Amino acid sequence: MIFASLARQAIRKAGASRLKSAGFQASRAFATGGFPPPRLFDYETVTSNLTVGDAIESVEEAFKALAKGKVDVPMPMHIGVEESSVAGPGDCHIKGGYVSATTTFTVKLACVSFYKNVEKGLPPGSGIFIVVNAITGAPLGVFQENRFMTDLRTGAAGAVAMKYCSNPDQEVVGFIGCGAIAKNMARAAAEVRPYKGVAFAFEGAEEFAKEMTEELGVPFEVVSSAKELCGKSDIIYTQTPGGATVLEKDWLNPKGVTIIASGSDQPTKNEIPADVLAASKYISDLTKQTSKVGELRSALLAGVMTEDDVHAELGEVVNGDKSGREGNEIIVVDLTGTGAQDAAIGQVAWDKLSQL
Repeated sequence: MIFASLARQAIRKAGASRLKSAGFQASRAFATGGFPPPRLFDYETVTSNLTVGDAIESVEEAFKALAKGKVDVPMPMHIGVEESSVAGPGDCHIKGGYVSATTTFTVKLACVSFYKNVEKGLPPGSGIFIVVNAITGAPLGVFQENRFMTDLRTGAAGAVAMKYCSNPDQEVVGFIGCGAIAKNMARAAAEVRPYKGVAFAFEGAEEFAKEMTEELGVPFEVVSSAKELCGKSDIIYTQTPGGATVLEKDWLNPKGVTIIASGSDQPTKNEIPADVLAASKYISDLTKQTSKVGELRSALLAGVMTEDDVHAELGEVVNGDKSGREGNEIIVVDLTGTGAQDAAIGQVAWDKLSQL
């Protein structure tokens, strides 16, 4: 230990000596005053200039890189803010990533479930993306997106899942949960191919169907139960708060179905029953993540699956290394949201909005 400490001191002194000989003071070697401040893009600028269509190609490429080990994606960080007289309740999620050989990387902070905000006329969630120059390490832009960019990249992942994990003859697409994410899933699905929509939610389904029909030209039917939706659908998007499972195995189309689940992103959430997961060709966005906070977590806890039962990560299917749909099978694509997607939409946002 003593020799190691002496060696480290010697290295530091040698480094300082080299800096001084080059005409620099060691204390100023890491000065950052020369960087310009990052640009701030407010919510209106972000929402009026970005669409889910902007994100699909970059997110697809990010999944390819992720499967090849070309993305640095740390595990998400979670900060729980317990309710007290001065704070909370609420949750903060921090994700980020860098896709190899791209010019930026991204760190994202998303705050959710601050329900007391509603009493103040404020939304319960907010968020920012910080896009950083991958050459200099200097922040380039701060995007006040309040989950808008997160929802875009989630929708883009839904498009990639539909493109590679379903067949063209699967033309009826169901949506369980009809909020903001469902709208981006519907828009993204329309970028893949034409379809007929079916919608169910405890509230908001009629408005969702009307808006999407008018915007996308997609015919939508609103049904009275998730069971009815499952019986009609070839592809099912689930995007609910994840407090309880939303379908049952016996409800599913016997001709095969692709379930694209995006409601689970923390250990308290679960949309898909364990028996459905066990019977499926299960595809994760990132297995090390879905095993902790996604649908896979519940199947592991129930003892009906192990990580060896994971058929593929989505990027492996995109790359052609693993198969997508084969016959009348159940496929579950578990989308927890990865830092690779955040890096992808961050790059798109910077490339587009920095030109304004």
